[in-house]
Amino acid sequence: MATEIDRIARSLEKTFEKGPWYGPSVKEILSAVSETNASLRTGKSHSIKELVLHMTAWRRFATRRLRGDGEYQVSEAMNFPSATNVPWAKVIMDLDESQKELIAAVHAFPEEKLGELVPSNTGKYTYYT
Repeated sequence: MATEIDRIARSLEKTFEKGPWYGPSVKEILSAVSETNASLRTGKSHSIKELVLHMTAWRRFATRRLRGDGEYQVSEAMNFPSATNVPWAKVIMDLDESQKELIAAVHAFPEEKLGELVPSNTGKYTYYT
């Protein structure tokens, strides 16, 4: 019988890799994005590269918190870093690595702690959230 941790991990895997309930996964969407298109901007918006780097930063934040690092913060430089000199393949490789790290952290997390508050100076939320 699947545990809640198993269900959370499976949901993260489906959303990221293949088969989410809502349509294409993150990987499916990003596989259709070229290096050129990943760097484009519309007006003052962020590029796709910058958005993926942003996703990676916050996935790593979640991973660090799940592993008990209550001090880790995403700096402003990490939140929306410049992607000008970062190859698209490297951006995707880092996102993939963040997925592996996040899934490992979820599987290692004690299910009985899901309802506990995450140490945070920005708000109150549980590990489950």
